[in-house]
Amino acid sequence: MSHAGVLKALVARGYIPSAIVGVSMGAVVAATYALNDNWYDELVQMDTSGFPATPDFRLPGLIARLRGLRIALLAARDMYFGWGVGARTETWGRNVLTDLTKGKNLQDGRIPIFVCATDMLSGRRVVFEEGLATDCVYSSAALAGILPPLVHGDHILMDGAYADIAPVDVARAAGVETVIAVDPSQRESSTGPKNGVQAMMRSIEVCQFEHASLRFSQADLVIRPAFSQTIGTLEFRLKRHCIAAGAVATRRAYDEIKKLLDTEVKVQPAEM
Repeated sequence: MSHAGVLKALVARGYIPSAIVGVSMGAVVAATYALNDNWYDELVQMDTSGFPATPDFRLPGLIARLRGLRIALLAARDMYFGWGVGARTETWGRNVLTDLTKGKNLQDGRIPIFVCATDMLSGRRVVFEEGLATDCVYSSAALAGILPPLVHGDHILMDGAYADIAPVDVARAAGVETVIAVDPSQRESSTGPKNGVQAMMRSIEVCQFEHASLRFSQADLVIRPAFSQTIGTLEFRLKRHCIAAGAVATRRAYDEIKKLLDTEVKVQPAEM
């Protein structure tokens, strides 16, 4: 959600995107921005009550740890016998996306929108520039082990970050000369893993860092929000904190942005 803060700070300074490319949660922000005139307020106020609970073993106390263990066991069961803990709330989640994007198609945006997903059969990136925004955004944000994939023709689509976390080339192909990307990853963890599950998830993140660095290096500028605490993938209760971090990081980069752009040049956040 830090992408929303980045966009808000750019627009406040008069830098209006000429096109926008979204991946994962960034796809939610990108499509909402392009399709919803009240995009910022609705993202800030987005209903997250239906998102599945995730275990937090950082909480002190035996009862808190037992509660976390119960949630983890239920999540493991749902992943083994189904698509994951979010499968039961898929319809609810789609309704949230429909509300955010006003039930529109990507091609209805006030600027060109590109949403990227991963085909779990071929392992390749799939780029949408038209079609129902709800479906396209859902496919880009469907986390493996959490949500069911989107079946689209011969494709089984899930989170776009698996194949390409920073599709800068998509923005270039759309004719954008100056590309600004947003990297919300938390490369340094304030607290180390406390158990095997946390260690496994952290190891996956570490493996992705080098690939992400190569992809982000193709952008003209990368905005990297700093977070005061480690934020889990589904910790939407901290969305305001994430949005604020994005805005702060963008304001700190105003001088660099000014060097790249004059008042007549439009800016493109390449990866949302």
